[in-house]
This record gives sequence, structure tokens and C-alpha cells, in this order.
Amino acid sequence: MVDRVMMKRIRPLPLLILANIAALGLLATVELSKSAGAQAFRPRGTYTAASGRIPGTETHAVYIVDETTQEVIAVQWDPRSRQLQGLGYRNMSTDSADSLRPRSN
Repeated sequence: MVDRVMMKRIRPLPLLILANIAALGLLATVELSKSAGAQAFRPRGTYTAASGRIPGTETHAVYIVDETTQEVIAVQWDPRSRQLQGLGYRNMSTDSADSLRPRSN
């Protein structure tokens, strides 16, 4: 009776090899699949920051320009919440294209 149980027992080495092959197949599937759209390539930015007064107020802001993508954001420090607050965003490429477009009266 003991011999039959021993003979029917699954040997650990083939089971381990089968598990490794399955894991390797899963890893290959994940690595060879296409990347998600949200993970698209974005060029490395070159940034410049300048401070300035917000027109019409006594408040100052920091303007950060990404020279690679031609984008600008404006932020200011809120001492009460101790956080940067976003004030605005502009795409300079779009703005320059709009300035070249003829205006109708």
C-alpha cells in the first residue's frame, strides 16, 4: 500500500520546471505586448523659471517654461496651506499660431 502511494506522488522537479515555463511565458507576454497610450514617449524637458508680479495685484508668481514642449505654467505659494497653487497654463505654440492667423472684424 505504501509503495502505491509513493509511486503516485508527483515528483517536485518536473512540477517546478513546468511552473518556471509558465512564468516565463507570462513574462514574455507582458514584455512583448504594446505599451499603453498613457505611457507614450515624452521628450525630456528643458525648464526655465522666472518670478514676477501678477498684473493688477501685489501678489508674485513663479512662471515655469518648458522650452522643449513650449508650455508655461504659473504657480504661487500659499502660506496658509503651505502648498504651491496652480494659477494657469498656456501653450506657447498654440498662442504663436493664433497670433499669425488673420483676424476678422
